[in-house]
Order: sequence, then structure tokens, then C-alpha cells
Amino acid sequence: MASAARVLIIDDSPTILKVVSAILARNGYEPTTARDGVAGLELIRKGPKFDLVLLDFVMPRMNGYQFCRELRSDATHRTLPVVLMSAKGDKIRGTFVQQTGAVDAITKPFDARALVTVVEGALAKTAEGRSPRPVPEGQKMPEEEPLPAESMRPSMHIRHARQRASVEFAQQVANAVVPAILAISPQDRASEAAVMAAVARAMTPDILATLSLTVKDLDPGDGVREAMSGDLSVVALAEILQVLGMQRQTGVLHVTNNRTSITISMRQGQIDFVQSRGATEEYRLGRYFLEKGALTRDQLDALLADLRGSNKLLGEEVVARGIVTREELVDILTKQSSELIYDMLRWPYGRFSFTKEPFRPEADMAKLTLGVSALVLEGFRRVDEWRLMEGTIHFDQVLVIDQFALEGLSPGQLARPERLVLDAVNGQRTVSEVVKESTVGSFDAVKIIYQFLQSRVLRTR
Repeated sequence: MASAARVLIIDDSPTILKVVSAILARNGYEPTTARDGVAGLELIRKGPKFDLVLLDFVMPRMNGYQFCRELRSDATHRTLPVVLMSAKGDKIRGTFVQQTGAVDAITKPFDARALVTVVEGALAKTAEGRSPRPVPEGQKMPEEEPLPAESMRPSMHIRHARQRASVEFAQQVANAVVPAILAISPQDRASEAAVMAAVARAMTPDILATLSLTVKDLDPGDGVREAMSGDLSVVALAEILQVLGMQRQTGVLHVTNNRTSITISMRQGQIDFVQSRGATEEYRLGRYFLEKGALTRDQLDALLADLRGSNKLLGEEVVARGIVTREELVDILTKQSSELIYDMLRWPYGRFSFTKEPFRPEADMAKLTLGVSALVLEGFRRVDEWRLMEGTIHFDQVLVIDQFALEGLSPGQLARPERLVLDAVNGQRTVSEVVKESTVGSFDAVKIIYQFLQSRVLRTR
């Protein structure tokens, strides 16, 4: 049996190194990593022999071009095949591939399939002796052309997270307070008591809860240590989760985009709890109690009012009052955490940071131990279904129940989510309004509507 091809990955991003290594290992290759060109050359010269180099082009200390010039000047290793990796694919492919004698180039972001295809192609070309271009001599390579500044990879550090949290905190306070102050009369604005009363009314429990989470991000604490970070447009969230799962990592994965911040607490490679800030109402815990039928809207509002100003958690209070059992709460939290993951898998952009830090009390209490692989597979399945349904459903059309078709269904055939969706259809609401009114999660609600449209129980007008 032929031995596995040895691939050297050179990149200054720990995340890229971990993700690419995991992909190659899963596909039968033997990956080795280096943090920059200098370390990469040391590994090549020390041996054993590598079959291919995957080389990032933008690195400190020794960049990709400098690495290739040194490699091509070494008589022993100058013919070692190289594949260039960069977010600036056109620039790399058009200029530097020729100058460095690289076999190929791949543009970030890339998925696992594209990476494996490029590696297989590069190894095949080398084995067959059909390199697409001659290997230059290092001394004769032209002076390097600088890459544009925008190709430099932004790094995410704890201090940057604090700066973003500071801006976010100020914006959240302003968004809550300014409208409240503007709502009072000009005369009252001259009164300190009136302004203070307006501000106090604006500080609702939801606003205070959001601000408290942001304050925690302002000072993560001395025990916080960042292990890796990066850009979701370069490395997909699914790959990050799979790497953390396979390596049985314990820590907190912070994921953000322009609107939402998600915190994923992981223990030994499994997900203990997922929390959100800035997510839509669909992902609030109370909505799940409404969907289950454990609470009515009035009961939920009354319970939230009782908890206002206290440190009690909604889920724990619902269990303490005997409204749901501990097992039912775990099921609800599992569904909430899972659906947040499914939603994030659809994000086209964002930032992530995996840190070694103590878990928040909610995560320590939940300990859901959700498997990463199952979540990712289900998330991708939902993405495919979303595309199918969104291509056939017009969300601004009004839904109408076909009573004749509905009468053909026995009451026992309808699950609670299906009844909730049908109850929300009044002949005046659009698809989007029915989804929101039903208290069913958007994916499940749209899927139910899609199935009812197919079976003619619902029709549009």
C-alpha cells in the first residue's frame, strides 16, 4: 500500500493550520504545519521529504514570495511543488504563480472539496511530470511586488473585542435612551426629574439583560486566553466546529456579525450551551415555551414581569414553579441551542474567536453535551431545504385555508406546530405574518406552510 502523501502547510493563522490539517488528515494525507516561511524551510531541510507545500502568501517574517525564492535557491529541494493560498486569488494566480513556479493557487475562502481537489491535482501533475510551468532559479526571480494593503489578514485579539464591545455598549445605550428622551415634550426635557424618569422607563428588562452581556465582554477577565480567531468568510463555521469537536477542545467560541453575537460553550468537543445577543425574538427562550404550550403569552409576560430586577433565570424559574420538568427544560434548551447553530451556518460573513475561559453559570447548569457532527449535518440539510422552499414560496402573499381539504384531515393527524400555523391563518395575514404569529420557529413554520401548500390545505391569493 502506498504511503500517504506528506503535505506541509505554511500559514501564520493557527485557525487555517488546524482546519486545513483536519481536512487533509480526513482525506488520507499526512499534514505537517509551520507558522511562517522560516519555520517551513527548517522543516523541509530537516526532513523527511515532503510531497507538496500549501503556502500562504501574506505572512510576517518571511512571506510566500520570499519563501519560494529561498526554496528555489536550494538545489536539494528547489523542485518541491508548491500551491499558493491567498484571499487575493486573481493577483496570485495572474502574477506570482508564474514568478514562483507554483503548480497551482487556491483562493480563500475555500471549502474542503475544493482544497482536496487542488491537492490531488497538484500531486497528480507532479507524479506525471507535467508541471504547468518551469521551476525558476531563486537568484533569477524578479524583485517581489507588494500585495495591496487590503489583502493583509485582520487579526482578532481580546483588546479588539473589548473595543467593539465598548462601541456596541454605547450604541445600545443610545438606542434605548435617545428615543425615550425625544418622546417627552421640550418643556419636560428641561426637567432633570422628567429626563431621569424617561431613561428609567427605557431601561426595560430586555435592554438591561442585553447591556449586562455586553458589559461582560468589556472585561473578559484575567482568565481569558484566546486560542484562535479568524474570519468566517475565509474559514466556514462548520469547519471550525468540526476541528474543535475532533480535538475535544474545551472553551468558549464567540461568533459575531453586524447584528448578532453568539456564545458557544464547548466541553471536550461537545456543545454545552449556546447563547445569543441581538438575535431575533424567534430565538428567545420564552418563544419555545409558547410553542410547546407550557405558557400562554399572558402567562409569559406576567412571569417576565415577576423576574424583572432579579438574577433568576427564566428556565430555572419555570422548573421551580412546576410548569415544566427538568427534562422538558433540557429538551427546550437543546432545541434553542441547535436552532441558533443552524442559523449561524447560513451566515456569509462574520468573525470568530475561540477562548479558554470559565463558562458562564447558564452554560455550567445546562450541560447539553450536543454532538457537533450531527448538528452540522442537520444544519446543512436545513440550508438545502431553505433554498428549495424559498424558491417556491412568496412571503408577501396572503394565505387562505381550504376548508374542504382541511376537513379531510382527522384532528389526530395534526401535530401541535401544524395546528399553531393553521390557527395563525386568518385569510388576511401574509406568509411572513403567519410565521411570526404562529410562535413556531421560522424553519419549521415555513416547512409546514410549504407542505400544506403542496397538499392544497393552504392556498395563496
